[in-house]
Amino acid sequence: MKRNVLLLAAALLLTSCGTDIETASVTKAVTTAETTASTTTTASPQTTSSAPESSVPAAEEKEQKLEIKYEKYLEVYSNVRLSEIVTETNAKLLEPDMQIDTSELGEKTVTAKISLNGVSTETDLTVNIIDTTAPVLLTGDYITVAQGSAYDLSGFGAYADNCDPYPTLTVNGSVDTSAAGTYSVDVTLSDSSGNSDTRSVTVEVVGQVSSFIQPENGTMTFADYRAKYGDNVGIDVSAWQGSIDFQSVASEGCRFVMVRAGRCTGSLYTDDYFLTNVDNANAAGLDCGVYFYSSDNDPDEVREHARWVVNSLNGRQLSMPIAFDWEDFGNFRSYGMSLHDLNDLYRAFKEEVESAGYSAMLYGSKNFLKSAWETNGENVWLAHYIDQTDYTGQYSLWQTGIGRISGIDADVDLNVRF
Repeated sequence: MKRNVLLLAAALLLTSCGTDIETASVTKAVTTAETTASTTTTASPQTTSSAPESSVPAAEEKEQKLEIKYEKYLEVYSNVRLSEIVTETNAKLLEPDMQIDTSELGEKTVTAKISLNGVSTETDLTVNIIDTTAPVLLTGDYITVAQGSAYDLSGFGAYADNCDPYPTLTVNGSVDTSAAGTYSVDVTLSDSSGNSDTRSVTVEVVGQVSSFIQPENGTMTFADYRAKYGDNVGIDVSAWQGSIDFQSVASEGCRFVMVRAGRCTGSLYTDDYFLTNVDNANAAGLDCGVYFYSSDNDPDEVREHARWVVNSLNGRQLSMPIAFDWEDFGNFRSYGMSLHDLNDLYRAFKEEVESAGYSAMLYGSKNFLKSAWETNGENVWLAHYIDQTDYTGQYSLWQTGIGRISGIDADVDLNVRF
């Protein structure tokens, strides 16, 4: 009689667990969270499949616990999969490549599908999406201001945060713009997550500030340029160069040309020589790509203009990419954008261009490629007007300066291809 009571109690215990198994039972699993604070949590897996009742006497069954250790804190906007946050487990992850959504700050639940001893189930993992990245000063540690101008570093729009569209800037020090001179001020940048960075910035007051970048290496003839950088060299052109004789350009040893399609600075403008330059460059045997100068601050606008470039080409073949040229950093904060928002613009452009069968490229100066753009895995066109760049990122085109070439009655940008 006593044995029958024990068997009845064991059977009731199995029924209350809600899981029938063949040779082992999975009861409430203890989920251990491996974090920097050594936090431990407990999760209860929900069984999604069942097996026939076990023929093994209940008294001989052994209770099994799910053990899983994982990273509890994830950086906002990080690209991570389930298998990358789980550090140790006695179960099999059924969807190890599942992407974790890290697009919003705060606590969230990740439901992981697992298998333990042939039983498929789910368990909830609690993670916290955090921001540990401080804002950046996009202009770098050296800026110039015009003599007599109203100096206000916070009004330059030259700083940004990875996810906070409105970081704050505090300046310790003063600048007298009434006379030329050099000053040093301490700048502190802070975001809403409590991240901050303080750095010393040199401010030089000069008689006149030019919006045109003066190349350190001066103006070169194309012949000298080839002698310096080799045969895989080319140019980029727009309406500024007027009518171009591309046969003469090719005869100088130019191998490729990037043609401006147009620009959007409030309104959309088509470059007067866009399609003429593409057709004539192709006819001259030059490799040809195009670029679009954008000041869009909305992904939908970017997509619209990317489609406009593609539609304008009307099926024309390009042997080089379509480049996205965004340089409107002076209005960055007025747009209420984070650096993530900025990079979403290029991602939208790239998707539209590639969906039409063309390749995409990101154009940027050395400074902004380092401080603002996410360049990993991207096809980059580097702008750095110098004899030898010290930019350490990946790039396939390098805009090095300006020069003169037969067939063009104006200065033209010179480029090296890798």
